[in-house]
Amino acid sequence: MDNRRTTIVINKKFQYQYSLLIVALAVLLVNGFIIVRMVFPGEEPLDLSTTMAITIAAVELVLIAAIWYGSLKASHRIAGPVYVFAREVTRLGAGDLNARIALRETDMFQAEAQQMNDGFAALRARITTVKALSSRLQTARAAGADIGPLVEELAAELSAFSGENKR
Repeated sequence: MDNRRTTIVINKKFQYQYSLLIVALAVLLVNGFIIVRMVFPGEEPLDLSTTMAITIAAVELVLIAAIWYGSLKASHRIAGPVYVFAREVTRLGAGDLNARIALRETDMFQAEAQQMNDGFAALRARITTVKALSSRLQTARAAGADIGPLVEELAAELSAFSGENKR
């Protein structure tokens, strides 16, 4: 399975809000520093000529673009795994027992992905057991054998799927 994501923005709402927050903080810090230096000049006052102001504005625009891109890349490491989780859980819910979460090494939530994969494997094992019991039950019924113990075993296995079990 090809696990590469080709777009940097996967969850627009989350990633744009995250990036906007980071950019806003950076702009506030830079401009706050400039304002503080102008209001409280200290020994060396900050003298802003028109050329200096334009240069600072240009540098600030480059800084904003770089921070925006960097924050989108950083948020991609979160949004990407969440997207993969949702996709694979949807597959599992649709009955595809081959669902498996495969993340890139640089993605966040590696431990959670492993836990989910372990849960998927446990579910596959339980379903395999239920299928085997069902097959044995059908064979025993066709042979006219006593199916009571098999029914009890199947019921016990199926009870693991109910919401009654507590963690």
